[in-house]
Amino acid sequence: MNYFKSILLLWVLIIKYNLCLTPISLDKTYEKGVKAYTDERWSRCIEKFEESLHLYKLLKSVVMNCRLKCASKVYESYVKQDIEDLKIYETYFNRRNCINQCQDIGFRAINLKSIPEEYVLSKMHARKPYEYLHMCYFQMHMFQKAASAAYTYFLAHPDDNVMKGNIQYYLDQPEVDTTEVMDLEGDDYVILYNLGINSYFKKNWAETVASMEEAIKNYIASENQCRVECEHQPGQEWSSEFVITLSNNMASLLHCHQLCQDKLSLLKYHSGVEFLTDILNHLQMSYYHLEKLEDAVEAVKTYLILKPDDEDMLANEKFYGDLVEKKIESQRSDVTGYFARDKYEKELLNLFHKDSKHNVNAA
Repeated sequence: MNYFKSILLLWVLIIKYNLCLTPISLDKTYEKGVKAYTDERWSRCIEKFEESLHLYKLLKSVVMNCRLKCASKVYESYVKQDIEDLKIYETYFNRRNCINQCQDIGFRAINLKSIPEEYVLSKMHARKPYEYLHMCYFQMHMFQKAASAAYTYFLAHPDDNVMKGNIQYYLDQPEVDTTEVMDLEGDDYVILYNLGINSYFKKNWAETVASMEEAIKNYIASENQCRVECEHQPGQEWSSEFVITLSNNMASLLHCHQLCQDKLSLLKYHSGVEFLTDILNHLQMSYYHLEKLEDAVEAVKTYLILKPDDEDMLANEKFYGDLVEKKIESQRSDVTGYFARDKYEKELLNLFHKDSKHNVNAA
């Protein structure tokens, strides 16, 4: 009897092991969450949507890492001469093969099926699970989590007045701590910026500098990651003319890059440039109080690259010029590089739309 029990236990372990090796599907997990919501199985709804969010983050980490890795990788070139555009073709063929291999290895490593259906990706990107989750949390009387889920969804859909009303309802509940309501998809730069603002008002200049400097790094890194996500461009417009199709895809990519500023901007800022100038303003004041005048001047000079007509900052530039003996012309390369790219992308999009408008009029 012990022998048969041992065999039975072994088979159970083998079955469990094989089940664990079965790749997990984000599509099916999301659909199970929707089904649980429809059936009013609230705890199951929470389980499956939380799982789908976790799987989506794993998926994104693999995809983003592969795109960044393959974009920066140095490939051996078979085209030894600069013949027409062959090197450009070779570059993209190499990146294509690199991405396919990298993603295949990455998905197997985390036991996840490959890229899910487009409609599921669009739902995840639009933070749809949080719309379901806030109601499921509500039904389970988990009001604090419901408030954060509703707020997280609302940030991606600021025109949704129904969700806005839901958030206000949660904020009015005695069980909800308003200071703990947060964007569950939020990046570190938001936390760092808020820490910097709090330190600034407390006149803790060193802490302000530390937080704001990290906020700049984290913001630029977050926007760069958002820009990498833009390489997934479904439903592109095609033309029988290859160059037109390619141009349309490039314009769509640049437009997506520009939208990253909207996606990452805090509610009171309209662009990344506006956000960065605010940080630079706090930095120049903090460096001044710390008597680090060269750093303060650098922040002012950089600010004026972004907003050259700002009268207050022009006055600050003159003020520092009277204080500092040697002339300082240095600017922050991280911010000026960001601004130059942003400006050039806008000019390219204007060129694209100008040409498109010309073609419409000619037709």
